[in-house]
Amino acid sequence: MSGMSSLTDSPFADRLNTNYIPSDSEIVEIRTLLAYPADELARVEARIEELEIALSQLKELRASLKTPIDAHRALISPWRHIPQDVLLAIFSSCLPSEHNALIDPAEAPLLLGRICRNWRDVTYSTPVLWSSIHIPCLHYLRAPPNMISGLERTVEAWLERSSACPLSVSVFDDINYKWNGVEKHPLILQLLPISRRLGHLTLVGDAEFLRPILRLGSESLPVLKRIWIQATGGQIFGDDADSTNALQIPTLEDVTLQITSDADPLALPLKWSQLTRIRLECHLMWGERYEPAAGGLNIGGAFEVLRRCPNLVHCEILVTGPSDGSTLDTSPITLPHLRTLVLSGVEFQFQNWLMHLVVPELCALRLGDVTTEGPGIESSAPQDGCMSADIDTSRFTLSGLQQLLQSFPTISHLRLSSRNFQELVPDDAFIALLHNLCPMLTNITILPPSTKISDAAALAFVKARMAMPTPLQQFWARFGRARELDIMLDVQSFISDGLQVSLEYLPELPEWEFRPRDGLDVLSSLY
Repeated sequence: MSGMSSLTDSPFADRLNTNYIPSDSEIVEIRTLLAYPADELARVEARIEELEIALSQLKELRASLKTPIDAHRALISPWRHIPQDVLLAIFSSCLPSEHNALIDPAEAPLLLGRICRNWRDVTYSTPVLWSSIHIPCLHYLRAPPNMISGLERTVEAWLERSSACPLSVSVFDDINYKWNGVEKHPLILQLLPISRRLGHLTLVGDAEFLRPILRLGSESLPVLKRIWIQATGGQIFGDDADSTNALQIPTLEDVTLQITSDADPLALPLKWSQLTRIRLECHLMWGERYEPAAGGLNIGGAFEVLRRCPNLVHCEILVTGPSDGSTLDTSPITLPHLRTLVLSGVEFQFQNWLMHLVVPELCALRLGDVTTEGPGIESSAPQDGCMSADIDTSRFTLSGLQQLLQSFPTISHLRLSSRNFQELVPDDAFIALLHNLCPMLTNITILPPSTKISDAAALAFVKARMAMPTPLQQFWARFGRARELDIMLDVQSFISDGLQVSLEYLPELPEWEFRPRDGLDVLSSLY
């Protein structure tokens, strides 16, 4: 240790880590100082090497003990003794809930069969785990033949594993090509034999590809409850009556038709009175901007659909034009179960008939060509007994919009938007009306392309609503102008109590300044 301390007290300590060049006598002195510490370092390194060898041997011993211990512990693992019904409940909860099961080895049910032999046996012998499937586009014109045949075998095996279970099948084939005889399409060949088990069917593809399935009747589709169709590439319903057989099935409750067709949707042979959910987006072609589409349903036709479907819970209709001029039947329409109503479209005006709807359970209303900008009315769901409303203000006059809001006093989440500069644009008079309308209002979003609401009127609105028995929780507005005054300080006390406020303005233009280099980047291309 004396040698070690001699380095600590080295006479060269102040010259260490410098560019100092020692003399010959100093070199001899330094070598003498290093003799003992160098020997001590060698002994320490030798000891470390001995310890590393011992540690390596201990690790080998640990591995030789741990491997058989782990293997025996695996025999008594709780996972090996989970009751079958519990294991099946866990497996079922692993299946996707927002869509049909995917043909993906990284997701259930295929993933469950790759963990161990027992799980594979359970998974492949449980038909309900294979009762839904999403079949993606096969890209027959580009995919390698072995991949195509492999996918077809996978689908065939999947359907066999489902045994006698009712099936939920979705097919996506957006390649608009014509086969030499559509009956040769492998998807058709695989779906037709199991059609009697189809409970939910979603089809996206060329009309020619979908038509053979639509010709199936109730004998071939005895348990079908839901059919969603998005057709491209031509008329999906032919002249023959068989082309709409699938729409006449007595068990059908849920229908979505997103099609280009000149057929009158009201002439479709649907069992209207038994439908609980319907989505109709039918038109022949769109006109120029802000012009209605040809075909489909006008506002009167949409009204007629509601009359025919007294058991609706969810309804979405694309309105392709205004009324044809005939007098609308505005007698009351009672929809005791309706919870969601969506009437979208490009160009039409709502009449007073909306106020004649009897919809005691309505909790979501969307009218017009609404925007999706800003915080959605779905961001925080209304409480029980309240409803959300997403309104395109260009479909109303000021008095009409006031009547609408008065007709639905349970609105708690309201979003107002407009893409048409020429129609109703909320102004100070309009927002003043909202001081007392919708007594349960908690969340409001205002998103017109241009608003005439002043900052002072917005502040007055917030203060008035915060004094209501049910105060605001969120106020979000976009102004098509620069800021007039900063109202955030005035609402800070409300924000401290939990109110969320977001105000967006157009940025102020900077003052013009002289820039002597302007245009050089353009002129340089001419040199």
